[in-house]
Amino acid sequence: MLELAIPRLRWRAAALLGALALALAACGGEPQPTSFAGITLIGDRAYLASNLFVHKLDARSGSELWRFPAQQDGNNPVGPFAGRPVKLRDAIIVGGTLQFAGAPDNRLYAIRDADGVELWRFVPSPTAKEFADGVATDGKLIFAPNGDHTLYAIDPSQVENGAPRVVWTFKTGNRLWSVPEVAEGKVFLPSLDHSLYALDAASGQLLWKFTAGASIASTPTFYEGVLYVGSFDQTFYAINASDGSVRWKAAVDAWIWCQALVDGERVIVGDVKGKLYAFDRATGQRLWTAQTGGPIRAQPVAVGDSLYVVSFDSYLYRLPRNPTPREDGSVPLERVLENGLGRRLLSTPVVYEDLLLVPLFDGDIKLVAVNLTNAQKQYEVRVVP
Repeated sequence: MLELAIPRLRWRAAALLGALALALAACGGEPQPTSFAGITLIGDRAYLASNLFVHKLDARSGSELWRFPAQQDGNNPVGPFAGRPVKLRDAIIVGGTLQFAGAPDNRLYAIRDADGVELWRFVPSPTAKEFADGVATDGKLIFAPNGDHTLYAIDPSQVENGAPRVVWTFKTGNRLWSVPEVAEGKVFLPSLDHSLYALDAASGQLLWKFTAGASIASTPTFYEGVLYVGSFDQTFYAINASDGSVRWKAAVDAWIWCQALVDGERVIVGDVKGKLYAFDRATGQRLWTAQTGGPIRAQPVAVGDSLYVVSFDSYLYRLPRNPTPREDGSVPLERVLENGLGRRLLSTPVVYEDLLLVPLFDGDIKLVAVNLTNAQKQYEVRVVP
């Protein structure tokens, strides 16, 4: 189980999110998830990494086109899997997040997009740990953050003995549990050692380092030369991507474990007390807040005139994209489905036409497609091992 050193907390929500694995019972005989599910949409195909399998789905119907592995082998299990799958050329890249049936699986897998067949696997070292949140790519290299404190840059075009070549590595002072942001030839790497690193994508050379007051456990969002990222120090930062200097910072009520959304002149982010914040992108002025019933880890999603956010409390919430705050600065939220989705929601949804595809944290139902036009469930993807 992945664990994080947690200070004494006065509120239960943060304590629940303090351990990445979360002490939750899974259904259907599955082991507990050891990290958060991830979904990627490419055209009309959705790729879902969720616990024991990686799935390729038809986004409109939810029909499964393949799963990896096709069937778990009890003598040689793989996974569990988590984080957003990444497509590079003909391969879907996804990582193992810790262990299944007592067998460590700290490997990175390349799966052929056409049929779900394994192309290669990458084992960083005998002491490697979890790939907790997937990988990033610049279209040439794959940037794979590992729980052994190391970012691995690998070249999938050079495969020898069934594994891609390591181009460079970069060591930090603590675990890497978040996908880096890649932009303008740089890799922006968050670490639980309280730092955000800017690296040259081709060489791994350190360009600058920014240090917050606590762990940085979410992917920074790059927009027009600025990185927007929160920390466990209860602060949200706007950082100049050129040199790591702070453009502005804003206090929040709790840890931030959520990737921010830049929406026009606003930047929107949630915290683990369930509060959603909108800040002026240029100045950091707080524009409004909205309150959900549980921690927010997933990035908010903008669709048409609406913003959507999912919460640990199992609900999908909606609010206007340009709301008018009350006198106290708050904005009311609307539950899209009155009875919720039945499970904890910690992963960022994706939008396909009029559907919002929402991954679930645990249980046999892995994905729910919500029709945003009529606010009804369109379909569910259920997986029984």
